[in-house]
Amino acid sequence: MSWIQLEKLALAYKRKPTATAALALDRGMRKSGDFIDTLSEHFVRTQGSLEDCSASFRFSEEGQFPEWACHFDAEKRVFELNPVGVVGFHDECTRAQEALLTQEGRGTFTMYRLYAYMAELNKLPSKYLPFLMLFREKARVLEVTQVERRRGNITPVVVDSEEDMYLCLLWAFKELEVVIQRLSGINLRTDLNITWFESEWITGVK
Repeated sequence: MSWIQLEKLALAYKRKPTATAALALDRGMRKSGDFIDTLSEHFVRTQGSLEDCSASFRFSEEGQFPEWACHFDAEKRVFELNPVGVVGFHDECTRAQEALLTQEGRGTFTMYRLYAYMAELNKLPSKYLPFLMLFREKARVLEVTQVERRRGNITPVVVDSEEDMYLCLLWAFKELEVVIQRLSGINLRTDLNITWFESEWITGVK
């Protein structure tokens, strides 16, 4: 079963979260083994420290799904993808776009930058979102926001929640660009007119 079909089932669950809708989505995910194989090979095992990891779907429990889009089970070494959470991220991007028009959405630089970037990511067709969410979780697992730690400093760098979310999404999109270019020859920035340049947003001066 394709992601587009799973997305429709996930949207049906979000509209009416019944046990019947959850069961329909569970059945769809069980028919999507090829999709999971692709995730594991081309999107999970692209970093040396994750070569022993794999991907799987998160099935419902007692007719319910969690809100998160992707979660890493460290014990099983598995990235669990939740279609309901993935389609929920699209809603988050839409709300972020709307928040930019309010005073609250411009309350701090880091908040405004996060919302503005999520609004830019809203240009992505929904078929790319499961991959983006997987990469966002990989960013958390790999601690990509802890720049100084990677440079040998054992003291963790403190970043606020908006900055952490922004940097994880920034890394996730960068990784998505590389993989889609390699697999499909598609330049996401060019095709979707994504005009985000990190250098303009480092110091707070755009």
